[in-house]
Order: sequence, then structure tokens, then C-alpha cells
Amino acid sequence: MKKFFLFFRKIKDRFIKLNKGSAVVEATLVMPVFLFSMLAVFCMCRCKLAEGVIYEAAAETAEYMAEYAYVSDSNALLPQIIMPSYIDDKEIVEKSIQGGISGIDFWGTVGKDNNDYVVLCVNYKLDIDIPLLPELVKKKHIIIKQRAYIGEGENNGRKECVDEDKYVYVTDNRDVYHESRACTHLTLSIHTASRKTAKSKGYTACEFCGDKCSETVFVTDEGRRYHSDKNCSGLKRTVYRVKLSETGGLPGCSRCAEDR
Repeated sequence: MKKFFLFFRKIKDRFIKLNKGSAVVEATLVMPVFLFSMLAVFCMCRCKLAEGVIYEAAAETAEYMAEYAYVSDSNALLPQIIMPSYIDDKEIVEKSIQGGISGIDFWGTVGKDNNDYVVLCVNYKLDIDIPLLPELVKKKHIIIKQRAYIGEGENNGRKECVDEDKYVYVTDNRDVYHESRACTHLTLSIHTASRKTAKSKGYTACEFCGDKCSETVFVTDEGRRYHSDKNCSGLKRTVYRVKLSETGGLPGCSRCAEDR
């Protein structure tokens, strides 16, 4: 029995000796695969986020085109000018779309068809750049149809009227609703100024970054605060597109809302 235990111990010691460093070898093999997988997932998520940003901008552009469809049928030229202003995260679009924002085209867009619909066609190429793999390009095509707002009147023997529950725009603060996404209250214009000049014009320190202010600060035309950090949350504004009935009775913006 004693010999058996001695034999078993020798086998055990030899097994441990042979397996020394196996964890290091496994980690060396697994870690690159893990990092590659994480980078691939990050790249795919970024592409999906870019798709969402473009679709949201396209929907708002179609809404804008529908609002002005009564002016003329030349709205097919508008997306190239209007849509870039509706893209909230331009940086991610520039990184994920081949050619960036300028790589988006609107071939096939119709300002107003025979059924009084605005047809917006958005075409772009998604740049799927996964490390260590050949560059992948996927063509994307979006079609959005929006009823043109032509007001009341006879049209091909039937009455057309503007949908009373129209889409409007609100921010996180939800003080008022906006009828135009291009309203100056929604588009912040950021300027640099000296802290002394900002104070002399009535600006006060931001509650988030004001205590870290240097001599150069950031201000906006519409705000009353000065900021030391250009990426401060006080300088960012998230805009939501909702139906008027979902605003909870908010008053209209003094600049862009008709029913103010």
C-alpha cells in the first residue's frame, strides 16, 4: 500500500511539473481572441448607432419637406441642404459612413408625387472596419414616405387637410415645443470669450463646470451661463421628435410655433 501511495505521488508531482505555465499559455492564446471579439462588437455597435442617427435625421428631413411641399415640387433638392443640420452625432457618421456626411446621396427622392406624398430616398455605404479583416462596405437604402402638408382644398376631387396631431420637437427640459427642428432655440451657437467679458455681459458661471473656469470660457447666444468645458452637459441639447398630443399641453415656442 505504501508503494502505491509513493507511486501515485510521483505521478502527481510529474503532472504538476508538466502543467506549469499552462495558464500563461492559455491566456496568451485567449486574450487576442477576446480583444478581437470586443473590437468587432464595438465596430458593429458603432455602425448600428450611425444607422439610427441617419434614419432619425432622414425622418426629420422628410417632415420638413412635407411642411413646405405646398410651396413647390422642387423639394427633391432640399435634403442635400437640410439633412446635415438634422444629424445630431456628426462624428459617428463621419467615422462609420464611407465619405462621411458628403457620402450620403438622395437619388430617387420625389418632392411630391401624384398622391401628394413626399418620398425621401437616402443612400449611403456603411464602412464596417473590423481590425485584422478586409474592409467591408455595405450599401444601405432608406425610403421614407410622408404625407405632404398642402392645407385644405380640392385635390383630385377630394379634401385634404393637415393632420392636427402633427410632429413637434421638445428637449429634456420640456419648457415649450418647437415646430421647426432648425429653430435657433434648438441649435446652440457656441462662442469663446474671456471670463471678464462674459461677466460684463451678464453671464454667470455654469453650475457644472463654472468652478473650474480659466480665462477663456464658452458662451451661447441663447444661454446666460459661461462654461470652462466645451463638452459640458450644459452646452449639449438632446432633441426629441414627438406628436403634439404627447407634449402634455406645453406652450409653443415664441419663435417657431404658430399656436403660441
